[in-house]
Amino acid sequence: MERLSRYGRRMKLTLFKTMTYACFVCIIAIPFLSKNLLKTEANYYSITINGNKVGAANTEEEVIVALASARQELSSQYEEIVYMDPDIEITKEKKTVAQRMSVDELSGAIYSYMFDNVMDDIDIHMDYTVRLGDFVVTLESKEDVVSLFEKLIEKYDPNDAFAVSLDTIDAATGTYGISVNERTKESTAAEIVSSTISGTAVSQDGNTVANGDGLTGISFDVDVVVVEVPAENTVTTSVDDAYENITKEHAEKTVYTVEAGDTLSVIAQSNGLSLSELLALNTGLNEDSVIAPGDAITITVPKSEISVITTYRMTYEEDYEADPIYEDDDTNYRGTNTVISEGTKGHRSVIADVTYTNGNETGRTFSQETIITESVPKTIAVGTLTPPTYLRPLSGGSFSSGYGYRWGSFHKGVDWSVPVGTTVTAAADGRVTRAGWYADYGYCVDITHSNGTMTRYGHLSSINVSIGQSVSQGQAIATSGNTGYSTGPHLHFEIWVGGSPVNPLNYVNKN
Repeated sequence: MERLSRYGRRMKLTLFKTMTYACFVCIIAIPFLSKNLLKTEANYYSITINGNKVGAANTEEEVIVALASARQELSSQYEEIVYMDPDIEITKEKKTVAQRMSVDELSGAIYSYMFDNVMDDIDIHMDYTVRLGDFVVTLESKEDVVSLFEKLIEKYDPNDAFAVSLDTIDAATGTYGISVNERTKESTAAEIVSSTISGTAVSQDGNTVANGDGLTGISFDVDVVVVEVPAENTVTTSVDDAYENITKEHAEKTVYTVEAGDTLSVIAQSNGLSLSELLALNTGLNEDSVIAPGDAITITVPKSEISVITTYRMTYEEDYEADPIYEDDDTNYRGTNTVISEGTKGHRSVIADVTYTNGNETGRTFSQETIITESVPKTIAVGTLTPPTYLRPLSGGSFSSGYGYRWGSFHKGVDWSVPVGTTVTAAADGRVTRAGWYADYGYCVDITHSNGTMTRYGHLSSINVSIGQSVSQGQAIATSGNTGYSTGPHLHFEIWVGGSPVNPLNYVNKN
């Protein structure tokens, strides 16, 4: 028992020594481990410009690359950036939370900060390029740009009721737009009371007009973009010269659609052209060419680089005609319209918004209409039958004269120049109702068709059919010649519908 007691005492002493040593090791090691093994701080590098922290990256090299990239982008736009010397610091940071950027992100942040803050300290003169579609002109200041557009609207705004403004579209790129807005105006108490009682107002020229009438808007027919550009590489223009350049008219081609009653000479004259100028624009036409409603004719119109569009509100009374009523007519061919009843005019009061381009009316819409006297609409019967098909009555030849007035008289058909003896064929099935000499037509053949129409073939040299004979479409009926009142060998061809001649080119091809 005594031996066991001494062994137990030795074990206790050994355990006490071990625990004491372990405690000593912990006291020495814990501070070291907490500082090194449990460390959460992150090392990174920030950049400060003129005392303002702009951003941070993982390494000092990344910050330097980002700064150089931002400087290069600014220098490509503004040469004066080489003289810029802001206070820049790159600092190593040690913080628990690190908000770091990529090189591109940091470069963008530096560029934006320097553009918005540092560039303000550099004296860079900027010019302003005005772009109107493909046309450009450069002015020295924003004030010049506004003056140019004020000059453009001046004659359309005699009461100076509208103001031009230069509006920022993108500040970073120096891009602006132009707007024209009505100036704020104040009415006196007397004016308000008078207007409320009478419903009218007196204009500056003394005329009594409906309340609210007058100029309501000013705009332009092209998009206007103004861009800020460094002055060192530009050539500027004065306001007066810029105004002259963009308002100078030049000839611009456009398409005119032929209407009923139009002739080439009328179209030329109404568009300020000579007939020879009109023909030069349309190489497929000559003085004798026949044109029909719906044909497209190339013309030129005077056009400037920009046009001023104004809108007026107008109140007035006028006579008017109601839209016609159309009824189907299954006894006539398509294209044949017959007025059944004429209808009557009415009278109305309207409030209209009228649009002008450079002072010329280009549109009118009614915002309010009050009928004073009702209009009775015209009634028109519209033919629904399909017209017969006609064939060109000969092969070859050249078109030499069209339908319409010619040399002081009305030419009832069309002519093709062909050698004497050229075969002439029936344009459609029918029965021969004339075959022989017929006044100025010389030798002539008339064919009446089942639908009541008639075709005529004149100035023939010989006739191969007789009166009463039935013929088929395309059958040879005669040969061309130069008989009767004729100025040379040709075939004269007519089509009659409803007892009156019509333009054969509405039914057969010219060539």
